[in-house]
Amino acid sequence: MYTVYEIAKRVISIVQAIKKGTTLKTQVYEYLKDQIIMQELKPGERLIEEKISEELKVSRSPIREAIRMLEKDGLLLVNSSGGVTVIQPSKEDFQYLFECRVEVEPLAAYYAAQRRSQDQLETIRSYLLQMEKITDSNTVKKVHDANVNFHEAIVEASLNPFLVSMITQLRGVNSFYRKSFLEVNQIYLEDAMRDHQRIFQAIVDQDADEAKRLMKAHIENDYTSFMRFSDQS
Repeated sequence: MYTVYEIAKRVISIVQAIKKGTTLKTQVYEYLKDQIIMQELKPGERLIEEKISEELKVSRSPIREAIRMLEKDGLLLVNSSGGVTVIQPSKEDFQYLFECRVEVEPLAAYYAAQRRSQDQLETIRSYLLQMEKITDSNTVKKVHDANVNFHEAIVEASLNPFLVSMITQLRGVNSFYRKSFLEVNQIYLEDAMRDHQRIFQAIVDQDADEAKRLMKAHIENDYTSFMRFSDQS
């Protein structure tokens, strides 16, 4: 969890960024997304536009746009009366997520190995290097972001817009899953790094079958470990 100082510092930085003229809805979106994923905004908690507006010193219009983006990501629920709450995924939701990911993401890795451009390869490599630089002293958020970036770069490299769209729809619950997994499994980083390096090498070698096999095994191992550690916690 963030300390009070870290939260204050984050709020100040986003307000400063907004004042510099960066896209308001994007800034608000990124801020709220971080707050949700890191559970500063708790699962099931209601969002109050007025409160967010006062906190970030912005009008309600970009907040509403950000809320629509987060609803599309699956991180927020908007009811018929307009009330907005943070999603509250269950253990069964994580199971359903796994059933989708274990079929779809290996396909993305397969086509990424076949179709990736040199620029896309360098992007995937950069996220792999980003993860290698993370140490035990880094925050859960940094590990989470590096992991997300690596997986999403592979999906983008598949060049299949339908695969990209399908996996994007899983983003909300997937973010909660990854955050929860990082909290229950402290040795995750070492295991993930080994898997990511092997998947990346298969994509470099354009070995589509191996990339697919490794991604499938990676997701299966993740889920098995998550269920084991969460049962113990």
